[in-house]
Amino acid sequence: MKAELDSNGVYIDMTNATGAIISGGTLVRIGGIVGIVAENVGIGAKHAPLFAGSCRGRNAAVIGNAGDNLYYDEDGDPVDGDAGTGAFTTDANAGDYWVGTLNQALAATDTDCFFSLNVPNLDLPVWPHRAHIMTAVDLTFVAATHSGKVIHITADGKTLTLPVGVVGMEVIVVNDVADAGALVTVDLNGNETIQGNLTIAATKTALLTKATSIRGDFLHLVCTTAAGIWRCVEKRGIWVTSA
Repeated sequence: MKAELDSNGVYIDMTNATGAIISGGTLVRIGGIVGIVAENVGIGAKHAPLFAGSCRGRNAAVIGNAGDNLYYDEDGDPVDGDAGTGAFTTDANAGDYWVGTLNQALAATDTDCFFSLNVPNLDLPVWPHRAHIMTAVDLTFVAATHSGKVIHITADGKTLTLPVGVVGMEVIVVNDVADAGALVTVDLNGNETIQGNLTIAATKTALLTKATSIRGDFLHLVCTTAAGIWRCVEKRGIWVTSA
């Protein structure tokens, strides 16, 4: 079974029009939301998948904090189960679609994860309809490759170096390292600045401090003045300016 209800939830009546039997625990998607089938459903039979509630599913050997976004990887390898049979992951790049948020912290060795189905964390965007890029090395931002995509930093002490800003260029960088595990640096080009709800002066860098970093902290910038100003659209975590 891929997933199951852990407590009371909300169900929606449907008819199995897939032309095949749907196995209990299967995930179904309707209009961008995910449901979980409670039991085997015959062809053409009516059923009522779960669309809201506290659920349990197989962990793809990943870590996470309570409130982290959770995805389903259709060919993921569960901690306990056959490889390639599907599992839940906090890795946005590996996941095929978003399913909700973790109810409790998750260790890589945990067999199961517990999550709230289709419930977002308002402090941690899902970044729908965006590509995700994972990097464990320093990265030089290239507009054609990275603008508008979500860059996940997966190792300590890494730097994202920005080019000369072009109006409309968009930078999203997310810390994917365990709590208190990563210093993340965003290095501006020349005399460019960051304004808005984060102020970084010319010739300085933006730093996510390691000691207070939390997995999922992020910085979202948009260039509003060519070769001059980046505006901080939103952020989470303690970002400071370099000395």
